[in-house]
Amino acid sequence: MQSGNDLISLSYCSTASFAVAPRSYGVHPEVNRILVHSRRHNRQRGIGGVLHFGDGCFFQYLEGSADDVDALFARICRDSRHHDVERLTRRPIGSRRFEAWSMKFVAIERVIEELLHRHDLDRFDPYQFTPAIIDDVVMTCIQSAEAAPGATPEEDVGGSRRRSLWQRLVGQHGSFDR
Repeated sequence: MQSGNDLISLSYCSTASFAVAPRSYGVHPEVNRILVHSRRHNRQRGIGGVLHFGDGCFFQYLEGSADDVDALFARICRDSRHHDVERLTRRPIGSRRFEAWSMKFVAIERVIEELLHRHDLDRFDPYQFTPAIIDDVVMTCIQSAEAAPGATPEEDVGGSRRRSLWQRLVGQHGSFDR
């Protein structure tokens, strides 16, 4: 029997309610507002994970205590900035893989395109993600960050060591949090 303090991972996908250009990746202004606002809240609650936004869809993987992750997911489901929220997985975990990251934002198209190619997907559609693809997303994010010499855990996966003025102004990223 799980208690509210047990560690879990939860992944979900959703569709943006705001307008985006087809094949758009990176930090959309609305996504940026979400990221900036929520980073500190995830850290305070001991929640970590990874977020990607592409083709108008969000994919997010969260991990932390069951109570905290479930409460955050309930707030996420009520957020008007997206719709068609679908929980993909929720499972117990033995340890956190994103303990150093309150939320990793995957903004680099190349990393996601390579992952999609490995799974014979022609576009970013997290509604089609299987548990195996979700695990690959998580491992790809971890490996990409480890492969970036000198990168800190909070830098965007696949990003360069040199941060742009925009990245320095934005600072660290987070997840949906209401």
